[in-house]
Amino acid sequence: MIPWLRYFRNLLLRNLQLKVVSLTLAILLWTALNSEPRSEIGLRVPLEFRNSPKEVEVLGETNTVDVRLSASSSIVKRIDTSEVTASIDLSDWAAGERTYSLSESNLSVPFGVAVTKITPNKIRLRFEKTERKIVRIQPRILGKPAGDHIVTSIACEPDKAELEGPASHLAPVEWISTDSLDVSGRSSTISARLHLYVEDPLVRLTADQETRVEVTITPK
Repeated sequence: MIPWLRYFRNLLLRNLQLKVVSLTLAILLWTALNSEPRSEIGLRVPLEFRNSPKEVEVLGETNTVDVRLSASSSIVKRIDTSEVTASIDLSDWAAGERTYSLSESNLSVPFGVAVTKITPNKIRLRFEKTERKIVRIQPRILGKPAGDHIVTSIACEPDKAELEGPASHLAPVEWISTDSLDVSGRSSTISARLHLYVEDPLVRLTADQETRVEVTITPK
């Protein structure tokens, strides 16, 4: 017998009993799954961006997609949101706006599950360079001192903070505020360390920064 034929025959016959059992179980499982009635389920899953560019902001109208999945009833009952992911590869990004189509190839689902619908099936993203900017800090003071006292000065240290974000959102920001400091009924100088707050969710502090605010209160 030709040597290579002998090799393949031995490979086929090796552990033959185990191979037959495995094949039989696979056929039985396939038959059982396909004999069950099929059901559908709707899930909202996060949209992942893969190969995101550095120093570039990826802006879009949505960070989630709604998907409808079809499978046998027993599988549908066991599907967990963590098992389903939707992703877009941004390797071919370009500055400006770009529309990406979503199909079954963008989803990862458990074995035996089919994707029947994706909403939305197109996502428009905008790519902007990440900019940085230093702005002044404006303390937020609430209330009024005791009746015979007034606020004579408000100071903070440091009095500036560095922000970063997409250029279109960062440009209008001239200052940011602190958490509030209540001086109601106070008759003496008060100081406190306060966190900073940026109203635009797409603009962020480059570091987790606090500032010390001092409000000088004196008699009239």
